[in-house]
Amino acid sequence: MTAHHQYGRMIEAMRKAQRILMVSHRKPDGDTIGATTAVAHWCANQGKDITLFCADVPPHLFHYLDQIHRYTNDPCVFDRAYDLVIVFDSGDLKYAGVDAYIPRIPGSYLLANIDHHKTNQFYGHMNIVEFISSTSEVIYRMFKASSIPMDHAIATSLLTGICWDTSNFSNPLTSVDAMEAASELTQLGARFNDILSNLWYNKSTDVLKLWGLILSRLHYNPRYDVASSYFLKEELEQTSSELTEVIVNFLSAVVGEADTILLLKEMPNNVVRGSFRGNERDVSKIAKFLGGGGHKGASGFQVDGRLEITNDGHPRIVQDDRTIEPGFVTES
Repeated sequence: MTAHHQYGRMIEAMRKAQRILMVSHRKPDGDTIGATTAVAHWCANQGKDITLFCADVPPHLFHYLDQIHRYTNDPCVFDRAYDLVIVFDSGDLKYAGVDAYIPRIPGSYLLANIDHHKTNQFYGHMNIVEFISSTSEVIYRMFKASSIPMDHAIATSLLTGICWDTSNFSNPLTSVDAMEAASELTQLGARFNDILSNLWYNKSTDVLKLWGLILSRLHYNPRYDVASSYFLKEELEQTSSELTEVIVNFLSAVVGEADTILLLKEMPNNVVRGSFRGNERDVSKIAKFLGGGGHKGASGFQVDGRLEITNDGHPRIVQDDRTIEPGFVTES
């Protein structure tokens, strides 16, 4: 089935549905929020009864998006009936944080999966999955192919997602098509200055000091061609999920010595989260092995364990039965 035919089916499903639930993945980033709020804005203008859900409250830095106020993290929304449920930017329902909630929805409904990750499990009744810069670019293509008018609010949401996943057009997800989409969205009224000021030009002195700490911990392992750094759990109050992503993207852009960047974040309750960025290496394979996923050049994971810093300064994850080193796994 061609992408254009899939686009048409999705637009028809949204037009027919009266009650629509839209899901952004947990620990939301600019792409899942941008794609969701763009579609939400169009559906709201069509008079639809829409609900936006995210297991984690979206960060305040996205306050400039027109539909951001609609989000709830109350799982009670899954006890209502819907005609259509759309999950954005998530390879599976577990990553979205709704695998336990979806079965609670009463009655029959159409489940749609709109994404751009190669690790997508095609779990929807309808799946629109394209391996391009971002889910927001998928929505842009769908709206354009279906002659859906994109006002400044939709354009701002979609440009937010494209900018976020391409690290402001600086990482390997950047493509000619992504830049052409961004150009047209800007012409349509996307508030690029709002995006820049809220997502990039917004660092406090305390945050910049934290960046300095992360840079001071940066360690290059030539054996595995990995540069790694870390947050400790006692520093969690200063580190949000979006800050982690911004730092790892920055390191990927400026560290020329290593093929791969790994930023580890020690969480409470014996959990460690990791964010990979890679050039030649397919880091999605490593992340998938560790229960995560993502793209060849940008992936993440979460595992049980604690951080241990070796004598030469590089972090590794210690579990009961193995040690996870930056970029590889060994059984201890």
